[in-house]
Amino acid sequence: MTETGNLIEPALLVALEQAAIQGNTQAQYRLGLMHANGDGVPLNYVKAAQWLTAAAEQHVPEAQRLLAWLYANGYGVEQDYAQARHWFTCAAEGGDAKAQYSLGFMYQTGYYETTPDTREMLKWFQRSADQGNASAQLALGKLLAESKRVAQNDEAAFQWLTLAIMNGNEAAKKELAMLSSRLDPAQLEQFRNAMMQRMMSGG
Repeated sequence: MTETGNLIEPALLVALEQAAIQGNTQAQYRLGLMHANGDGVPLNYVKAAQWLTAAAEQHVPEAQRLLAWLYANGYGVEQDYAQARHWFTCAAEGGDAKAQYSLGFMYQTGYYETTPDTREMLKWFQRSADQGNASAQLALGKLLAESKRVAQNDEAAFQWLTLAIMNGNEAAKKELAMLSSRLDPAQLEQFRNAMMQRMMSGG
């Protein structure tokens, strides 16, 4: 969008608002995002929540995730963990990888008054990791390497941590180094070869 200084041109803002009022979900989401970030318009969490709610109710996963964050932190709306859990779940079920990771983390830690649940934690971490979310890949790798809440699986841990590194997660480097230090060279080479074969076969 063309902007004048740091603010969007009034005519473009009006057009965007009109589209949003008429039910255009992308316009609603864009306005919510703009107001939440102060991007092209003054920062206004109340307006952000209003537009994100409109888009979230029309099943826009990204809007649902951001609305969940507003409820979790009490920005623009009264803090409400039940609403935060609801919208994170909607976004995760809609395929949003970031929301899936957040939901997995909530089930792992009990954040936002979520009842910890290992099965749900693994399900959402897995779905997010399968979409290439590096944070979820790191989380799975650590869980499988540490065997605190799931059965230890060094090979799977190696693969997830390696993928997390490939997707830009710096913290995964330390975790992989710790894992590799307790593996014998032959085992480490076996894991590397197995992962290479899987990647080459598209698995």
